[in-house]
Amino acid sequence: MIHTFLKYLTNRNLSYVITNGYKDLFTNLSSESDVDILFTKSNFLKIETIIKDFCDKEDFKIVQIYHQEVYAKNIFLYSNKTQKILNLDIYGKLHKNNYEYFTENEIFKNRSFYKEISILAKHQEFFHYFLKKLTKKDLSNTVFEYLRELYLQDKINCTKTLEYQLKNTSKKVEDAFLNNDLKIIIAHRNQILNDVKKGSVTVGYRLKDKLRILKRICYPTGISIAFLGPDGSGKTTVINGLTSSFLPFRKTDYFHLKPVYTKNKVGGVTTDPHKFKPYNKLKSYSKLLYFLYQYNSGWLKNIIPLKIKSSLIIFDRYFDDLIADNKRYRYGGKNYMAKFFRLFIKKPSLYFVLVTDAKTIYQRKQEVTFTELESQIFKYRSLVDNQRYFEIDVNESPSLIVKNVSRILMTKMNERY
Repeated sequence: MIHTFLKYLTNRNLSYVITNGYKDLFTNLSSESDVDILFTKSNFLKIETIIKDFCDKEDFKIVQIYHQEVYAKNIFLYSNKTQKILNLDIYGKLHKNNYEYFTENEIFKNRSFYKEISILAKHQEFFHYFLKKLTKKDLSNTVFEYLRELYLQDKINCTKTLEYQLKNTSKKVEDAFLNNDLKIIIAHRNQILNDVKKGSVTVGYRLKDKLRILKRICYPTGISIAFLGPDGSGKTTVINGLTSSFLPFRKTDYFHLKPVYTKNKVGGVTTDPHKFKPYNKLKSYSKLLYFLYQYNSGWLKNIIPLKIKSSLIIFDRYFDDLIADNKRYRYGGKNYMAKFFRLFIKKPSLYFVLVTDAKTIYQRKQEVTFTELESQIFKYRSLVDNQRYFEIDVNESPSLIVKNVSRILMTKMNERY
């Protein structure tokens, strides 16, 4: 996927450099690894337009965009053909503490190439990668060995860079790489980071950053989905399969039935869902009122903040289950009343209705009568509209089911762009 994108950039004469990890692009490493790409500032400002054009030409979809900083975006692309995701970390400048330690002219004038891929000059890659890993506290022995290799390949320019960028600690860093002693850097980590030059923040930059944050609040990058279906439809298996796959979200949050936090991470197993008699109508309608309060207050308090934090919010069951399976929730009122209340309840962006023929599900779990199961499947299927509610045939392998769910989810996310 990444090579198709880089070829497109080359054909369009769009200057770029891969800042690090370019050798991994020729191995069998997973596409879950992000690819760090630096563009000129002018191209960065129109990067979404550039990528949309690429997607139109190559049958990709933009499924997620995180705008972390004014000149930093994390963009995820989905391939319709392979059903894989490409994670692009895109930058418009290399900086720390608002100080641009390599200018655009320095970078693109001195750039090098690795198997026809545009990369940073050795001394620039050395200092950028060193600063990046030191900041993240990720300076492992493997990383140190790679940095030392870069340092020794261009010792003169790497030394000059250290002496210019780190006035007080450059000698310590040089000694660490010359003597192959990572402990020196670990011991002086904070001192080295404090020694990095600091730049000033302009009023224009502050305004752009405020607008970025406001956009993130107004157009959150998280999404909520719900799984519906009778007992035995395999909701837990599908949810576990989905959460264990690579998805373009910062985190995953799980809720059972309602948007309120419970002590248990997963919903309790109900072995006899129709054990108790339904409530009378007065109590049933009172329960609907209480649900109305719980769903809307819980959405405001819990779901909206999670969407802003770029979370995939998964519901195992939702209010719609009450309509399909009244007895489970001891609802003894009219179905049209439950449907009426549903109009005023906040809804997930997607529902996955997990069903198949009643015989297959009944063989898995026999917690309700076969006749009742047939009735539930009919009610669940009546929700399907292929816009927000999608039917998923669970008479398939779990891996194929997860792929179908992922494809629909990625298509829905692409609608935002």
